[in-house]
Amino acid sequence: MIQIHKNNPPKKFQQFKQQNPNSHFDDMPSEVKAELRHSLLEEQGYLCAYCMRRIHDGNTKIEHYEPRNAQNEMDYSNLLAVCDGTSRGNLPQHQHCDTKKANKYLRINPQNADHMKCISYRTDGTIYAKDNEDFNNDLSSTLNLNDEYGYLKSNRKSALDKLKKRFCQECGDKSASHKFIEKSLEFYLDNDENNQRQEYCGILIDYLMKRLRQL
Repeated sequence: MIQIHKNNPPKKFQQFKQQNPNSHFDDMPSEVKAELRHSLLEEQGYLCAYCMRRIHDGNTKIEHYEPRNAQNEMDYSNLLAVCDGTSRGNLPQHQHCDTKKANKYLRINPQNADHMKCISYRTDGTIYAKDNEDFNNDLSSTLNLNDEYGYLKSNRKSALDKLKKRFCQECGDKSASHKFIEKSLEFYLDNDENNQRQEYCGILIDYLMKRLRQL
């Protein structure tokens, strides 16, 4: 999980709201919802807002961060793009992200910079929040991001192991230089030419930031 910076709402979405002030989220025409989904994907680098799995137009759900009601269901700041939330089939114990969350409230907010500063990772792929039990409950229970029998935790570990392997190949027995780590960090902080972020980049950014602090 990394901070999400919201852009301006897409034009068709704004126009629909202006022309239909008493409308509901489910009233939106398919073309308006499609532009909305694309806008959310673009600002999130085509990653799920919670687990950072790769998502695209065909496998994306539009999530209401705060459970929807008449006041917030058309509020763009309350909308996020998320994955389908399934792992190992559709067994309830392996659901994650919005599918697991349902209508529960979250205390941790991916749009809040201070909240995201609390996020860290262990080498086995576990995501956790430093010194905040409420956030840890959100991550492990409400969102189920550390399911021992799902794929998210192992996928994060695999992404980290690949980065460590690349460091060994590039640096050999030498310690990576400050410049090399900074350049690697810049790569994972930015979107590529297709406006996509690296899948599971949260654990990679965390690892590189820790390496920089150790120098």
